[in-house]
Amino acid sequence: MWFLAWRNCSRRKGQSLLTVGITALTVCTFVLIILFFSAVQSSLKISANRLGADLIVLPNEVEADAFQTVFTGEPSNYYMKCDVLDKLQGIAGIEQMTSQFYTQTLNESCCSVGIEMRLVGYEPESDFILVPWFLSQKKSSLADDEMLIGSKVQVWLGGRTRLLGENLKVVGQLEATGTGVDRAVFVNIATARRMAANSQYLQHLYQENGPNELISSVLIKADSKYQTKDMVKEINRLDLPVRAYATGGLVSSMRKQIEAIQQVVVGVWLALLLVAALALIGRFTALARERKKEIGLLRAIGVQKNSVFGLVMLESGILAGAGGLLGSATGVIAAFPLLGALEQSLQLPVTQYSIGNLGFSTLGGILLALLLGFVASAYPAWRSSAVSPQETVAKGELD
Repeated sequence: MWFLAWRNCSRRKGQSLLTVGITALTVCTFVLIILFFSAVQSSLKISANRLGADLIVLPNEVEADAFQTVFTGEPSNYYMKCDVLDKLQGIAGIEQMTSQFYTQTLNESCCSVGIEMRLVGYEPESDFILVPWFLSQKKSSLADDEMLIGSKVQVWLGGRTRLLGENLKVVGQLEATGTGVDRAVFVNIATARRMAANSQYLQHLYQENGPNELISSVLIKADSKYQTKDMVKEINRLDLPVRAYATGGLVSSMRKQIEAIQQVVVGVWLALLLVAALALIGRFTALARERKKEIGLLRAIGVQKNSVFGLVMLESGILAGAGGLLGSATGVIAAFPLLGALEQSLQLPVTQYSIGNLGFSTLGGILLALLLGFVASAYPAWRSSAVSPQETVAKGELD
């Protein structure tokens, strides 16, 4: 039976390829959707767990780019005066508070990384964001010629890299967080300010105030007894050129945006699935009609109805399985460049795929293909098995 089913599929190459193609396209889009949204949701979950701060305070000028500041590693050059820290000290509920200074690497001869990325100066005395890494490495802080890189920064560990005219040693790489930290380079704040002040390419940013008088963000860890939303309101009521955001709220807002996009994409895919199912039903129905003589002959020589039904279903399973394998493989291969392009254009946080995600998506795609083949071929297979050899002979449809 297997050999007969395979021969039937292989001798109708054009029809078989069309059936495999329809199935593969449907499965490929399914795998892409599953991989993309699972990666984004995983990234948001990691972001919520590893942001480290409950609140982030930014200059007013970046209000519209708060998502970009937190979730992307795009180079950022915005500042507020250091005295903001003193004015925030009186806010109830602050357990820990630290500042960061943002500048950027360049794609000029002063930098060997070849691309522009965010360069973050952290405050060693008050920092609590990088503490997990320092504890794991039994290290207290970064020396003036050392740097720490995010999980997506492509620099050799242990090597030296030239940034803004200075040679720095890469001493470690952080775990993935799903935020802008993954694409950032960290140095101590004194080094970041010195590099910014000495770079001829960045002088236009510090005409009013020098780097030593400026910070870019304030990160706050809240006491568990206080509501972060109340602290945000209190900070925003102050007469300061800053705006506070609850990081949990940013993650929640991002998740709502992702869910809205997901609903649209899934809706479009369901329409595609329906069209594919109808197309396959049409293909298998037409095939059953074309094979009426052949099936009538099989019935005439004694082949039972259930065997004919099983033969047609087996053929559909072979074609659907081939389409599922092709579509799943194509989806997995295409996911990597497509995910990178979407991440760049939509500014979404995305972590790398795990082996589990890839395996689940591939298996799901194959199962979907088999289910689609079963649904599309069940009725034509039943009609074919019901062909009466006597009726076929009486109508002269057998040679």
